[in-house]
Amino acid sequence: MEHAVPAYPAATQHGAADRPVANNPLLDDPRFRALVRSRRAFSWTLTVIMLAAYFAFVLTLAFKLAPLGHPVTEGYPTTWGIPIGFGMFVFTFVLVAVYVVCANVTYDHAVSQIRNGNPQ
Repeated sequence: MEHAVPAYPAATQHGAADRPVANNPLLDDPRFRALVRSRRAFSWTLTVIMLAAYFAFVLTLAFKLAPLGHPVTEGYPTTWGIPIGFGMFVFTFVLVAVYVVCANVTYDHAVSQIRNGNPQ
C-alpha cells in the first residue's frame, strides 16, 4: 500500500514556496555575528560541563559503587549516593541560572545596543 504525500494548495497559491527571504541588517552586522559565536561557545561549554558531571555520576554508579554506597552516618540507611544525586539537581539548576543571568545581562544588552546602533 502506497501513501501519497499530501499537497497543500494554499502554499503554492499564496507564493510561500518562492517568497524572497527578508533582508535583516542585524544579521549582517559583524558585532552580532561575533555575539552569536560567543553565545554559542558559552552554551556549548555549559553543555559539556553538564554532560561531564552526569556521565561521571552515572559511570561512578556503574563501575565504582562502593564509595557511593557507604552510609553517611554509621547505623543509618542514607548512603552518599543520595546527597550526591540531589547535588546533581542543584548543579543543574545552578548552570541554568548562570546561563539565564548571562543571557539577560550580557547578550540581551549587547543585542539591544547593536539593534539601536550604539557602539559598544
